[in-house]
Amino acid sequence: MAAAEPERRLETPKRENLLAHYANAEVCSKVILVAESAVGLVALAWVASRPLGPLAWLAFGLGAIGVFRWFLQYVFLNKKRLEDIRPDARFGDHTRESLLRVVNDVFRRFGLKRQAAPVFLTGTKDVNAHALRCELWPGWHLFNGVFLNRSIIHLLDERELASVVGHELGHVFPYAPLLSRCYAVHALFAGLVSMAAAAAYPLPGVALVVPFAVLWLLDLAISFPHHRLSRGIEFLCDDYGAQAAGLLPALSGELKIAAEQETRQRLLLRTLEARRDGTNVSLGDIIEAYDEAVPYGKVDPETFASDFQKLTVQQQRARQGISLGGFLRHLQGSDTVQADEWAQQEIDKLNLIESLPLLPIDYAPFLQGSQKWSLELAERLATTIENVPTAVLVRAALEIDDRDSTHPSPSRRILFLWRNRSVYPGTT
Repeated sequence: MAAAEPERRLETPKRENLLAHYANAEVCSKVILVAESAVGLVALAWVASRPLGPLAWLAFGLGAIGVFRWFLQYVFLNKKRLEDIRPDARFGDHTRESLLRVVNDVFRRFGLKRQAAPVFLTGTKDVNAHALRCELWPGWHLFNGVFLNRSIIHLLDERELASVVGHELGHVFPYAPLLSRCYAVHALFAGLVSMAAAAAYPLPGVALVVPFAVLWLLDLAISFPHHRLSRGIEFLCDDYGAQAAGLLPALSGELKIAAEQETRQRLLLRTLEARRDGTNVSLGDIIEAYDEAVPYGKVDPETFASDFQKLTVQQQRARQGISLGGFLRHLQGSDTVQADEWAQQEIDKLNLIESLPLLPIDYAPFLQGSQKWSLELAERLATTIENVPTAVLVRAALEIDDRDSTHPSPSRRILFLWRNRSVYPGTT
């Protein structure tokens, strides 16, 4: 007799339990902050009574400034404030004014000041969004922000987008750990401890190595209170997004994003298989052509295939040019055994994911936008997920087991929202 299909992980935490766990983690954050402040004050008292040479000040600078080492990534991110977008710009069905209306409505619903977290558009094709909260001290805004990738804007309707904005604001406000809001303390701690070490042992190696060791330990301390609650925070931010837009738009957005990511994953598999089965274009060029052929928003497989074919032909012709530049590009883009092995491993992994059985439902009604959803449709989806635990909502590795991920699976996210539906707008 064939072995039964393993059942998936479909349990979801209770909303009240998550809130309690988050509160406990914040208590731990306060303890760490007090300990950090105490150690910093001891280091300050110790160095204040000693002569300080250039190495001690170098160590202080490396430690204090090193706390903000993500700064350059933030500054050079390809982003633009929504308010700075051209008035005539369009992003699928959205305009600058419609995006501003969505964002302003969400801020207003939560009673948040608009300047507390700028909202940016990023020129990225990943169907995703992210947020950042970094403050010198709670309320002293430094680099707060919500970043919406262009693809997610092209993909979602206004109500679905409101849910995403609400989710990201959850990361900025109610569920931003205390330790991400106290960078003045972190900077002084790292700088003073590094300075004390360099004053005690005035050697170049100490002044250079100790700050990096302190920053490494500090990163561990900052992440410790919430490292086991990362998926819980994602659930809570989904909850915040549903409060912003309502249950049905939140569910619709979750499924649309998951389905689009599945489609792109399938196209990547076909691309890698085509390259393995005969094309002489290098792996680097294949990935570059894939990234360029994938559009903003929803992918049409036929259009993608046509655009991808044109791009690879262009690259092949470019490689055939006899010039120093062409020769150097060929060397840079040439395949290696390691690249071939990586590609085959990806093909094997993606084929395994593609073999997963899908839920026995018609997906078309669920992907037409939030206006087409109803409570009956949502109940049908949630009930099917619960009643068929051996099939997946979308073909993604997360659907099997999300324990090693910081994000819950799409099925669990949908079930969490449905099981807590009574607290969201649009359920009566």
